[in-house]
Amino acid sequence: NRNPSNSPVPNQGYPGGNSISPGSPNENYGGGAGGGAGSVGGNAADPSTGGTGGSGKASVITRGPANPVTRAGGGGGGIQDPGGTIGSGGPGGGGRGGKSTVDTDRAYSGDLSTGSGGGGGGTEGRNVPAGNGGSGIVVVRYQIGELSGTAKATGGAISFYGGKTIHTFTSTGPFQTPGTFSETCEYVVVGGGGGAFTGGGGAGGYRTGTTPIGSSVNYTITVGAGG
Repeated sequence: NRNPSNSPVPNQGYPGGNSISPGSPNENYGGGAGGGAGSVGGNAADPSTGGTGGSGKASVITRGPANPVTRAGGGGGGIQDPGGTIGSGGPGGGGRGGKSTVDTDRAYSGDLSTGSGGGGGGTEGRNVPAGNGGSGIVVVRYQIGELSGTAKATGGAISFYGGKTIHTFTSTGPFQTPGTFSETCEYVVVGGGGGAFTGGGGAGGYRTGTTPIGSSVNYTITVGAGG
């Protein structure tokens, strides 16, 4: 854990948790969890218990204040002990840790289109593979067109909610505006999550904000895959 204060590092995010191992190569270990966009990854409680992934962040950009969507959770820690407790993935799509190749005990990948971290594997991440990071997502929102249900721009999967037009990109593609377009757009950008080994993978970068977008532009929205 390179940031003992548990505070987010500017432009980096929250740190992951610490692992626990007695030191003997034949002993059990507990993997630390990956940091999420909203909190630090949990430390392993003991050599038989993986850490819990850090929480993601909630956004109301797609479904409004009554139904926020949480993304970018950290991956849970894996363990070697077949009788121990694997680390849970962080809220927002983080993959849980693993301890065996049995489906009920395997490591999970981060959820698609959340930028969440993958869960840590068991037996040093070799015999029980770790999870992959979840792919990222980009959401752009602006005031709805004059005619209800009419988008002013093109690109991504288009939906409408609360008087706003929403463009959701789960893969790379163009965002194009016509010659009459002039809007202040809100956005959520989540990078692809980190893959794991024994400790859980960290969430991808998470950024929100607003930006003015003018007429006749053609932006390539790039969405990253998970690690």
